[in-house]
Amino acid sequence: MKYAKQKKKSTPLSLTWTAFSKYLRTKECLETTGNPGYGKCCTCGEIKHFTELDAGHFIAGRRLGILFDERGVHIQCAKCNRFQGGRPVEYRDYMLTRYGQEVIDDLYRLAKIPKGYADFELKDMRAKYNKQTRELG
Repeated sequence: MKYAKQKKKSTPLSLTWTAFSKYLRTKECLETTGNPGYGKCCTCGEIKHFTELDAGHFIAGRRLGILFDERGVHIQCAKCNRFQGGRPVEYRDYMLTRYGQEVIDDLYRLAKIPKGYADFELKDMRAKYNKQTRELG
């Protein structure tokens, strides 16, 4: 007997993450290739189609204190992000080059601070990211 796949229930947090991820991937595709449909992975340097790119976190664990901090989330190909554990050595090199040690230290500090979001905050953030994505073209 076949069972139908159960659809994951969308939560305000997951909906906001989806909007943020789309915005970030679109923005960084434009930054790295000039084309919103293709982007350059921050860890391996390969150019991939938008649908093959993730919004990968520099600090693993999707901690709420830095979940939506653009300084710590960059486009990574699915291979690097999902199947190679985020390639932390290469990601650190990228972060050092792009931001320097001070930002890395700040992200680690923020990752330790407990953070929560009210539903209205997440709704406002979703609206902001959706608007920013539209503005990118």
